[in-house]
Amino acid sequence: MQDIDDIKRIRIDTAIKEEQFRQTFEHATIGMALVGLDGSWLKVNEGLNTFLGYSNEEFYKLTFQDITHPDDLNKDLQLLEELVANKRKNYQMEKRYVKKNGQIVWAHLSVSLVRDDKDKPIHFVSQVQDISENKKLSETMLDQNRRLLNFAYIVSHNLGSHTGNLTMLLDLMVTENESLKNDEYFSHLLTASTNLTETVMHLNEVVKINIQSLDNLEPLNLQQYILNAISHIQASITSTNANITNTVSEDIYVAAFPAYLESIILNFLTNAIKYRSPERTPQIKISAKVKNEQVIISIEDNGIGIDLDRYGTKLFGMYKTFHNNKDSRGIGLFITKNQVEALGGKIEVKSELQKGSEFKIFLKKSKKVEPQTEPTPNN
Repeated sequence: MQDIDDIKRIRIDTAIKEEQFRQTFEHATIGMALVGLDGSWLKVNEGLNTFLGYSNEEFYKLTFQDITHPDDLNKDLQLLEELVANKRKNYQMEKRYVKKNGQIVWAHLSVSLVRDDKDKPIHFVSQVQDISENKKLSETMLDQNRRLLNFAYIVSHNLGSHTGNLTMLLDLMVTENESLKNDEYFSHLLTASTNLTETVMHLNEVVKINIQSLDNLEPLNLQQYILNAISHIQASITSTNANITNTVSEDIYVAAFPAYLESIILNFLTNAIKYRSPERTPQIKISAKVKNEQVIISIEDNGIGIDLDRYGTKLFGMYKTFHNNKDSRGIGLFITKNQVEALGGKIEVKSELQKGSEFKIFLKKSKKVEPQTEPTPNN
């Protein structure tokens, strides 16, 4: 009796699940379909009919290959092969379909494979969500960003010429009349000119960051760049009695632009010294570890810290300062964050007031490129 009851219960559970799937399939607002192993449409819901404009009868005379944009077909087929070969459980991709009226539309496709009790593939279950409007919006934003970037480049270039001329004219005025050095208004004019020049330099830096291509990243030895940065700020280290502990292994390489990596490390080290606590000797610890094809660089200090509850969302903003240090400009972290993100990385920060801060920089791992040996000439 127990076995019969178990069988009945399994049948009832199966019937409930099948009904739930049927209801979900038929009433889903997104497109759903059962697709044969050869790409034929076995069953489609109303959501897919509405999205692509084909009736059920028209779908059943086609395969998904027939209405997939040619540029997206190979990737789709490759992922299907991996699914059938049990190399993956499911996959998602953005692809283009050809509607009945010939219009090209974008969709987010999610596919899973149904197998029988012997693990033999039966059919695919596809979910198709219309993302055409999102794509149009993204393309519009990208176009606007390109226009803004081009505008910023032109402005920074032209302003650079004007500020250079202004600085030169002010220098000439002082050369011809040294008494101007004591003139209060002229002093304010010099300060304004210097600040304008710095602003243009910062704008140039931001523009340079945004036009770099990730295709040109180089394998760089992290330890060597840290040692170079430490040597560059040796005077500051000596004058503040700072102690820097560097435990980064010599065999860690990151994918980066040389100028960016140098700038990133220098900025964090100089900040650790600049925002030191007057109550204790500056202690700076630099370490790195490799995890999931990423290099995580940690730079930790015992400085005055940052109130993240108050300033956390503004920490990497342009011209945002959080201490009364006379050298603060509010540009360093902004540029550093943009440089790290331009390298495909990210920054995380932990900080506590009067205890110190820890910045973690995530960059892509790279392999050391061995120098090619010259072929030995034949004797």
